[in-house]
Amino acid sequence: NMPNHSDQCDAALAQYTIGQPYTAELLEEVRAKANGAPVRVTGPNYASDRRRVPRRISLLTNADNIVVSIQCG
Repeated sequence: NMPNHSDQCDAALAQYTIGQPYTAELLEEVRAKANGAPVRVTGPNYASDRRRVPRRISLLTNADNIVVSIQCG
């Protein structure tokens, strides 16, 4: 059953990644949990595009490559 607010991401399902080191495997894991929704990583070590993609899950990392928060967009 697809939620009817498909313009928002399901950030809650990625909350478990907070505090974990970011890896490509982690990104794929979140993407699988999100039924293939777009997922990206942002932070000081990553170039970020400025496009807003409301249903995209963004994993925000710090300089130590640790996931510190989750946002939509």
